Amino acid sequence: MVAEHFSLAGKAALVIGASNPLGRAAAVALAEAGADVGVATTTRSAREEVAANSCANEIWALDRKGFAQAMDAADEREVDSLVERAVSEFGRIDILVNAQDVHFAKPALDISLAEWRRVIDANLTGVFLACRAAGREMVTRESGRIVNISSVLAERGMANGSAYCAAQAGVLNLTRALALEWARSGVTINAVGAGWIDAGGFLADENMKRQLERYLPYKRLAEPEEISGAVVYLVSDAAAYLTGQVVWIEGGALSHV
Repeated sequence: MVAEHFSLAGKAALVIGASNPLGRAAAVALAEAGADVGVATTTRSAREEVAANSCANEIWALDRKGFAQAMDAADEREVDSLVERAVSEFGRIDILVNAQDVHFAKPALDISLAEWRRVIDANLTGVFLACRAAGREMVTRESGRIVNISSVLAERGMANGSAYCAAQAGVLNLTRALALEWARSGVTINAVGAGWIDAGGFLADENMKRQLERYLPYKRLAEPEEISGAVVYLVSDAAAYLTGQVVWIEGGALSHV
């Protein structure tokens, strides 16, 4: 009985940001749980396109249906087109996972307006656009699961991280607001607050990485697969009565005073 509640067999999922480690791990975990999974990039970089295609190959290797699409997740028309493709190929969309994560670090006094807008667009506006596009389908069908993967920096500030921290915090309250708005339509929307993983970005500096490892109670960074289990839970029938919540997987970082 319990195992059945966690099965995603027959479900159709879409993961945006599958070109980064957390998004890839989530997409593969959904496929392992039985879902067909379409994946997309956050930006139109060649590196992200290669990573998304590699993720799609992992999904196909599990004998699941899937596709990879390169796109700019902050472009309204491209996001709408992605959701239309998912509905066309799968017949519907049951699950949306937003894993957009474009890192940016710079002293606030040196951030240009163009840089600020780019970070907010990539990490927050793109999440809204995806939720809205998929939400139209889900609300109409009165069924759906959305998970937004955010960062521990949504709750903790970091010097030189003002734009990124603001965007990540916005994802959490967007999640809560949409959960209230769509609850009676049978759509749940939750967030996973992910701890630091060893994947460049803020941690490209080895000294900062070592400082973080000393700071964390677990004395190590997270593995992407340690986040993906929570994603599977939140989109499964086991979490049917859970919405508007943030599940923190951060190695105890937020327990520090």
